[in-house]
Amino acid sequence: MTISLAETQAARRPLWAAGALLQLPVLWLLRASWRNELAALDAAQMRDCGLNPRDVHREATKPFWRP
Repeated sequence: MTISLAETQAARRPLWAAGALLQLPVLWLLRASWRNELAALDAAQMRDCGLNPRDVHREATKPFWRP
């Protein structure tokens, strides 16, 4: 079985080099999107979901980088 040069280079690549480097910005975009959706809920929608308006406000106003 022969190993190609590309496979050899891929095996030596550090973990942070490819996919991991993009995971954090993608997570930040998702959080921002989810928090915008939360902020758009009205009181009736929050009530239907069983959410407390204070908790929704606290979560919706968090910066995107904060979990």
